[in-house]
Amino acid sequence: MTAPNHRPARAPVKRKTTRSLSKAISVMAWIEDPFGQVLMVKQAYGKKLWALPGGKVKPNESLLGALRREILEETGHRITYACLIDLFDRPVKGHFALLYRVLLKRNNPRRRRANEISALAYHGKLPSRTTPSAKFFWQRALASFEPLSVIKKI
Repeated sequence: MTAPNHRPARAPVKRKTTRSLSKAISVMAWIEDPFGQVLMVKQAYGKKLWALPGGKVKPNESLLGALRREILEETGHRITYACLIDLFDRPVKGHFALLYRVLLKRNNPRRRRANEISALAYHGKLPSRTTPSAKFFWQRALASFEPLSVIKKI
């Protein structure tokens, strides 16, 4: 007599779960005046930190479209030139920011949104209360280029 058709018990199969690979994306602008000072904005809400102008990219919005929109909203200026220069990845926060070197159009600025930004100023050194992305980009900029290095002493 043969044993009934019986299969040995198997260990439960662990299925790999897939997490969403999406991250929040922000675009930011490095805008200098003729003296090498960098344009920064002060947040009107929350911790009221100084930051580089910019913000989150909306769904179905291009990176440059988001940059144009954010700069116009926060500074009242339009962009004439933008070049991607750096990236700040914050995996723990599920976020990354792209930094663009930006030149503004020479025009009368439009009225900016006062509800997001309480102040707008050029800074020659990093303000004491700044966002993590502004600190990161400022340190990287100091290490990678000297804004006034193109000017020669006479």
